[in-house]
Amino acid sequence: MKNHQQLKRCALAGFLCLNFLSTTTTSFASTVMVGRYLSIAAIPVPSQQQLLQQQIQIKFSQNVFTVKQAIQGILQFSGYRLANTKAMGNAAKAMLNLPLPEVDRTLGPTSLEQGLMTLAGKPFYLLVDPVHRLIAYEIKPQYAALFPDCRPQITNNNKKITIERT
Repeated sequence: MKNHQQLKRCALAGFLCLNFLSTTTTSFASTVMVGRYLSIAAIPVPSQQQLLQQQIQIKFSQNVFTVKQAIQGILQFSGYRLANTKAMGNAAKAMLNLPLPEVDRTLGPTSLEQGLMTLAGKPFYLLVDPVHRLIAYEIKPQYAALFPDCRPQITNNNKKITIERT
């Protein structure tokens, strides 16, 4: 009789251990051990999902002369690229060809999006095409009067506009 009760207890303990182990492995299935006492979630970090939110810190060399070169420099490893300037208005083309201000030679730490807007300045919208990962600029309507040959194509008041690839 004693052996039977001990066998029952042993079977119950084994069943409880197996149950605990199965729930433990499912709860830890989305984590990865990276050290003896450290585990991390096996999911992408937010900046990998929203590329424009990645943090940057950059100091441009003296070989970077124009705003366009600076923008291409910070986009180099971001996954985005500058759209063809032929698709941009005259004001944006003029801005891209301006010399890089000395104060902008060091950027960050900041988000990539904020860095791109800083380099262009307040008169420009940052246009983002997330499908083709293109970046472009367009002058805001209140500054368009300074460029008589420039007609803004934006009728939306949003800061970020999705553009079509041309």
